[in-house]
Amino acid sequence: MTVAEPKDDESRCAEDLGTKLLRTVREMKAGQAAHVTRIEPNEVAQARMSVGLSQAEFAAALHISKRTLQEWEQGRR
Repeated sequence: MTVAEPKDDESRCAEDLGTKLLRTVREMKAGQAAHVTRIEPNEVAQARMSVGLSQAEFAAALHISKRTLQEWEQGRR
């Protein structure tokens, strides 16, 4: 009979993390998400989506860069 060596803190933490990740994946697959975030698109994003254009297409139609449009849609400008 062999004596099991005690696990060091790093091994225990890695094992705990693996167990938590596995449990979380199982919960997600079962539709048991603990937190759901819903983001409502702002007016710029709504306008783009209502005409059915991609960001690149909408930016070109407005003669602005795609990056500028992204900033507007994310509320940073």
